[in-house]
Amino acid sequence: MIAQVMGTLVVRELDRVEILTAGGVAYECLIPLSVYEALPREGAQVTLQTHLVVREDAWLLYGFL
Repeated sequence: MIAQVMGTLVVRELDRVEILTAGGVAYECLIPLSVYEALPREGAQVTLQTHLVVREDAWLLYGFL
């Protein structure tokens, strides 16, 4: 389970973000519009609480503030 992602915000789009961790791993998180509106600019540090959904055809990581 991935409970939290903390790192540098490298991609900020309406429905998703990419966060680069200190270890060099980038996580893609799907986000609601309310999270998008509260995010800092790209290049800033961010922490998202996450929920991992495992389906037969995909693993989806959702991010929340």
